[in-house]
Amino acid sequence: MFPRSRCTTLGSSMRFSLVVLLSAATAFGSAIPRDLHPRDVPADELAQFKFWVQYAAASYCHDNYASKAGHKLTCWAGNCPQVEAADTTIVYDFSNTTATDTAGYIAVDRTNKAIVLAFRGSYSVRNWIADAAFLYTDPSLCDGCEGDLGFWSSWALVRDDMIKNLNGAVDANPDYDLAVVGHSLGAGVATLAAADLRGRGYPSIKLYAYASPRVANIPLATYITAQSNNYRFTHTDDPVPKLPLLAMGYVHISPEYYITAPNNASVSANQVTVLEGEVNFNGNTGTGIPLLTSFPAHHWYFEEADACNGPGLPLKV
Repeated sequence: MFPRSRCTTLGSSMRFSLVVLLSAATAFGSAIPRDLHPRDVPADELAQFKFWVQYAAASYCHDNYASKAGHKLTCWAGNCPQVEAADTTIVYDFSNTTATDTAGYIAVDRTNKAIVLAFRGSYSVRNWIADAAFLYTDPSLCDGCEGDLGFWSSWALVRDDMIKNLNGAVDANPDYDLAVVGHSLGAGVATLAAADLRGRGYPSIKLYAYASPRVANIPLATYITAQSNNYRFTHTDDPVPKLPLLAMGYVHISPEYYITAPNNASVSANQVTVLEGEVNFNGNTGTGIPLLTSFPAHHWYFEEADACNGPGLPLKV
């Protein structure tokens, strides 16, 4: 425990540093073009968004990421009813095998003819360490591209097994769509995984990233945006998509699907606005600095996305 005088000095220093970083962030962001003509989503797209978040929600449920092949997806919290109603089974699950504790599953949905790779959000201590890395690494995806070390490592450490099992699922279901989904940390990992997989034989893979942190510098974000089939969601003043800070060189992929509905409320089509640009102050980025008091907005993405999350922060799951 620090002496009181040192705590006061540290607190003042941290507040000053935060002001400097946020000021730099504003200057950095204002230099990037952004769309002045946002649009609402059509109702049929909204139904898809509400469906795919249920696969992200299911990734938090222990029985789905620590099960056996053939297990039917279930959510004890009741937040994935459409997934539970579908003919969906897990073909591969993963957790507690890497330094980053990357967890999730690959599932085959025969009702909707889809193969789903889902990444769990933060749960264990190792997840939070991966979350907070905020250091750059070269993922070798494009010239000048750099991504967050923690999120990239979370994907790279499981990539070989994922590709092997995805190949098997695709060979058995060649006409099925392929989707990568995640919420929070899981969305950050899913974003980089989708970008990588598109260059490894799956160019049409769709990404559904709910409450994703920033994971890329401008060249990498531009590269992923150009791949298309990206659906990245934010909700009101959720603090997680505001991290890492713009001043650190991180930006988002485009577009942003900005949800303005209140917490714990159903979402209508006119409450989801599509915003273009790696930085756009008309959406989540423009709602102020990241605050812990805004964290309730992080949970609600059409459903309470992390309702199945277990208690505590275990070293192992």
